[in-house]
Amino acid sequence: MTEVKRLLARAMDENCYVVEEEERVTIIDPGCGVSAKLLPLVGRKKVRVLLTHGHADHIFDLDKIVSDEIVIHELDRNMLIDPEKSFLYIFGKEALLIEEAKIRTTEILDGQWKCFHTPGHTEGSCCFLYGEKQLFSGDTVFSNSIGRTDLPSGNEIEMERSIQQLRQLFNELPNLRVLPGHGPEATAQDILRKNPFFR
Repeated sequence: MTEVKRLLARAMDENCYVVEEEERVTIIDPGCGVSAKLLPLVGRKKVRVLLTHGHADHIFDLDKIVSDEIVIHELDRNMLIDPEKSFLYIFGKEALLIEEAKIRTTEILDGQWKCFHTPGHTEGSCCFLYGEKQLFSGDTVFSNSIGRTDLPSGNEIEMERSIQQLRQLFNELPNLRVLPGHGPEATAQDILRKNPFFR
């Protein structure tokens, strides 16, 4: 099974994940302070960055990583451009210095990777399924809770729909590792059993 490394970012204890694939390294949600830890893991492979959504604590070190492409849902793309929409300004950071030409939509994902659009926390929030073994859930679902819906572009009704979508996935893949944007990982069956929002 492909190894997944977890790095803890300083801002809001955000989880950054690294998946070492055969021809590239995929980085999920590079938060504050993880770029230095990423350097020895990347080597000379191609680098793809996947963003579960565009909030500051999940994108803070994005412009410190040399990547070939940056993947984010089209509805959250503007967060990479506007520091007020991403809340980067709260952390004293201006707009990200990234090449806009490298920004891709989630529709490009294929092979082992599959994107589930799960709005609710933000309108472009996504979960990324890798090899039907791991789900990188961002701030959509945590081991014992879900992401807040009271921030700009959050939506409680959309979150409920996303939970229904994930509940179906979790029932189909009970041994799935769910790797959230904050806090510990859990299996899908544990979330179905213990997370009050999935009962």
